[in-house]
Amino acid sequence: MKPDLDFLTILRRHFPIFIGAFYLALFALAISLYLLLELYPPARADYGTYIVQTNLGMSVYLCSANFLVIRGRPWAPWLIVAAMAACILVLVGTWGRGAPDLLYSIGLLLSLATLMALNSKRYRAMQTAMVDVRAQRTAWRQHHRKRR
Repeated sequence: MKPDLDFLTILRRHFPIFIGAFYLALFALAISLYLLLELYPPARADYGTYIVQTNLGMSVYLCSANFLVIRGRPWAPWLIVAAMAACILVLVGTWGRGAPDLLYSIGLLLSLATLMALNSKRYRAMQTAMVDVRAQRTAWRQHHRKRR
């Protein structure tokens, strides 16, 4: 195993971009949810239930996607890209219908900043390193299965 391909070494080097992209995506999803529920409000009694359940679902989705990125799945960032595309569609589709334009602008800015962070050189280097670590884990498992 290469000493520079250790999980903790990779995480120390690439943690800021990883967590930055995670929080940008989380805030973009939260703003688009708020704007969507502002445009299509549920019944007053059910509003809290809808917002909690949807926030929980979005958080689980985003955490699962980022967990798959950490586990070295090369297709996992596309799950985050799909969520940001949904955010952009919600923001553009509801622009100017009831909330201040600044909120729409911030939501769009956060979505685009997330996509920019996912496409950055450092994030792609982290993803490549995680895929390499996954390949090393798989090779190690196969090697130790043959010994038994």
